[in-house]
Amino acid sequence: MSDETDLRDDERRALFWEAAGNAFRPYAGWCFYGFGALLVVLGYFGVSGESIVAKQLPYLVSGGLGGVLLAVLGAYVLGIDALRRDSGRLDRMERQIEELHRALLERIDAPAVTDGGSAPDAATGSNGRPAGATVVLVEAGESFHRPSCALVDGKPGTSLPAVDAAGRGLRPCPVCEPAVPVP
Repeated sequence: MSDETDLRDDERRALFWEAAGNAFRPYAGWCFYGFGALLVVLGYFGVSGESIVAKQLPYLVSGGLGGVLLAVLGAYVLGIDALRRDSGRLDRMERQIEELHRALLERIDAPAVTDGGSAPDAATGSNGRPAGATVVLVEAGESFHRPSCALVDGKPGTSLPAVDAAGRGLRPCPVCEPAVPVP
């Protein structure tokens, strides 16, 4: 029981520090950037007040180089934060596109596809559809389609068994995914 409680406490602490880091990171970046700019400005005023080059060097090193270093560090932290936010948005967008793709290509009359791990038999193709089905070829096309495919809708074509289409060296349509005959 105490192991579960410790685990939950550790998870809570980890989530807290992750959230705190995500909230603190942009402020830290802007602070580094601001202090760097301030050091560059102070270094400039220090150099401009000295006419002897030997007395200008400490201002250049501390103000100029230190300020540039802090400004670059701030820009780096801000850039990393922006990349992390964009990465999260891209991941969410990719999941939504996959869901939309599955929903658009799902057919009501298609048999259910199971992930049972069993290999397709000779009567079905790799996608669970019958391998002996009739497919459509469009004139001068390089692929064969199911008769209900949106890419061949309204175009003149010829119907033939999927085995004959595969024998001609044509590839299956990537949109409608007709059954590929098993030799």
